[in-house]
Amino acid sequence: MQLLNITARAHPLGNCIDLFWELPGSPAYPRVRVVRRAGTHPTQPNPASPEDGIVLQEQVNQNYARDEGLRGVAVYYYSFFPYKTSGPNDTIVIDNEAEQIDPHNRAVAMATAPYNFAGQMYGLLPAIYHRYDTILPNNSPSNMPIEDMQKGQLLRFLALPGLQLDQLYSFARAVLNFYNLDQVDGRLLPLLAQTISWRTDYNLDVDKQRNEIRFAPYLYKTIGLIPTVEATVKRVTGWESRTKEFVHNVARTNQPERLNLWSVLRDAGEIWEPPVLISVNWAYEGRPAAVRERDDSFTFFYHTYRRHGWDIWSKRFKLETAQWQPSEPIVDQPGMDKHPTAVLQKNILWLFWESYDPMENAADRKWRIRWRIRRHIHSRDVWSSDDVLFSDEVTERRLPTATIDNANGLWLFWLERIGMNWQVKYNFHNGTAWELSAAASLPLDGDPRVEDDLLVFFANNQLWLFWARYDSVPSLGQTRWSIVYRVKQGLDPADSSDWSDVRLLPKAGTDDFHDREPTVRLTTGGDIELFWSSNRSGNWSIWESTLNIAGNTWSTPQQITNSAYSERAPLVISDDTRTWLVYRSNQSLEYTNTVYSATRTLDARYAGTTTFDTRNSAKRALRGQLEDFQTYISDAGRADGRTNDDRIARDTIGLYLETGDADLDEIKAIISRLNNVLPEFMPVAARAVFIP
Repeated sequence: MQLLNITARAHPLGNCIDLFWELPGSPAYPRVRVVRRAGTHPTQPNPASPEDGIVLQEQVNQNYARDEGLRGVAVYYYSFFPYKTSGPNDTIVIDNEAEQIDPHNRAVAMATAPYNFAGQMYGLLPAIYHRYDTILPNNSPSNMPIEDMQKGQLLRFLALPGLQLDQLYSFARAVLNFYNLDQVDGRLLPLLAQTISWRTDYNLDVDKQRNEIRFAPYLYKTIGLIPTVEATVKRVTGWESRTKEFVHNVARTNQPERLNLWSVLRDAGEIWEPPVLISVNWAYEGRPAAVRERDDSFTFFYHTYRRHGWDIWSKRFKLETAQWQPSEPIVDQPGMDKHPTAVLQKNILWLFWESYDPMENAADRKWRIRWRIRRHIHSRDVWSSDDVLFSDEVTERRLPTATIDNANGLWLFWLERIGMNWQVKYNFHNGTAWELSAAASLPLDGDPRVEDDLLVFFANNQLWLFWARYDSVPSLGQTRWSIVYRVKQGLDPADSSDWSDVRLLPKAGTDDFHDREPTVRLTTGGDIELFWSSNRSGNWSIWESTLNIAGNTWSTPQQITNSAYSERAPLVISDDTRTWLVYRSNQSLEYTNTVYSATRTLDARYAGTTTFDTRNSAKRALRGQLEDFQTYISDAGRADGRTNDDRIARDTIGLYLETGDADLDEIKAIISRLNNVLPEFMPVAARAVFIP
């Protein structure tokens, strides 16, 4: 119910505001509760605290109220709540029809202060005027203050202009607060906003208008940033929103997946916890390597791309605190240094990797294996300088992998170019020197093709060598990656007759999938637990199976990770009760803005451009959603221009609006208003599309 002729004005005596209103004819709600608040209008008829509002003394069927005891030169805001009946604890019951306060039932006024200008003028008069000012009021009204009954006729006369001068002086002093956002009259906020060219939204309460002006300079300085865009959406629509830059959904032929390092933990209860980001030192492929140090920490080594090429970096994980330490470079030089492998032999940490220098002369340009060692000297880690493994000038060597046997002997395997083919070679270091003057070769019986993902592992007094290769799938007429392995049953490096035949990790079903990048651990029962990456479920994820050595049987494969993203190149490590699985993934990262905590930015730059795979149902299901990281050709639009449906473009951002229960017409109207305001806070070259 809307009240009529609402008026609020300062009383001349000061520290007081008089309020007047009129009820409409035959009012449905004859009672009116007046609530006062500082800073903005009250919104609750039953305020829970003085900060929410203070209820004025109520009188039934009356259209007048006086608010006394106020602070001078302060602005007060009033809301009027018509109602029928009162409830317990001095609360009122608002009828459903009047549940929402009518925005017209509001008033605002500034309380003036008594400065005693009448007394000051009286004091300036000659004393003779004071002497003869003796006529006191007769038959004074009962409501006249006692102090006025003691005043003569002259002083009472000067009170007439004096009270007006008190008010004028109060208004003059209020000018000092015109630039004080917390104290200025809310009715003057639009004028204050105009001084900084800020558009006032009159639909907002006074306190929200103050906040807008307060943060406007910061918004102006951050025009074009996502937090500013989302703050504008929230201000104009009242809706929460998420912002997406579609530049990462535009297909680029030179942008493969950028894989960061992630990990999942399996506790003693055999439960895998949610994935945790380790590092954004990304790579396109390649598993990390890890060594358990003497201080019960793990040191990881991995290659990552830097501006001058590919480098080897390390990162330490402390078991005691379960915390990752900052990354640091180990091999930092121009060229390509990739695929590290590391082992701890007694008190020496060996690090091997493949290296290629494109700046060398063409005749000398080849892949080599380099190495360095680290000894523990006075509690400080000191790395030796680099050296080339078996420094002949002819052979190319790649993909080193190493392990330590039960006698602290170091076994190193690698791929070596022999003519036009690559062949597996290996050697043994006894702690003093390499035992074989010429590296041994993996026997060529059976099908010895080794194409990638070489991994050696020592278990049960045997050497287990895993790798990946392309195998034909006759039913498809194509090839798919498979994991194969061989076992060296003795530890004599010169004896190559004890290698088993080539064995295949079992596949099931149509065989229309890839298995790659194996990593293994020894279980407490002495069996081998194998982890690898596969697209058996449609997308690249991490799988697990256990080999029962005694029965030479594999358990049913289990999927460890399951998301729409590519999860590749696993590495498994464990202590007495826990197992960590470290892998690479192109998963999008979410960041929370430090200024606007409601702003959560989804960074999809790591998705890369890949061939569309119809079998990856999880990735296809994200199409059109905020989390969609599939790439598409750019939307050029039609002859009459681009619409909201033409989103995939480098200059487009998407605003995913949480519209709640709003109907279609309301959504269209609000988006139309937003479309008029938003360009002021966006880069001039960018366009926004709205996605309710």
